[in-house]
Amino acid sequence: MSEPQRRKAANEVVFREVNERIEGLQRQFALTEDEPLQIVCECDRLGCLDKVAVTLAEYERIRADAACFIVVPGHEDPEVEDVVDTGAGYLTVRKHPGEPRQVAENADPRA
Repeated sequence: MSEPQRRKAANEVVFREVNERIEGLQRQFALTEDEPLQIVCECDRLGCLDKVAVTLAEYERIRADAACFIVVPGHEDPEVEDVVDTGAGYLTVRKHPGEPRQVAENADPRA
């Protein structure tokens, strides 16, 4: 994996950690279970501040795979990931086998 790809992977990991904190706060303070999560795009673009609305159930389903991330359409990177699912205003991407996936799995805050 090249140095730029490593930096991109690190960016994605940071955004995923931010979303894990958002998810925890949502569970603690939400009035209802079906209130959508307002998370940040987990793409590799350092300056990206795009928001994604996703249900808690959908977030948990995607997060069950440490190699998966939630990104807004157009923010996927075919060099290191494949689009594996689509939602309302977001894509689910899975890191390619090898180093991209290993980086994502090693940095999984739930592991």
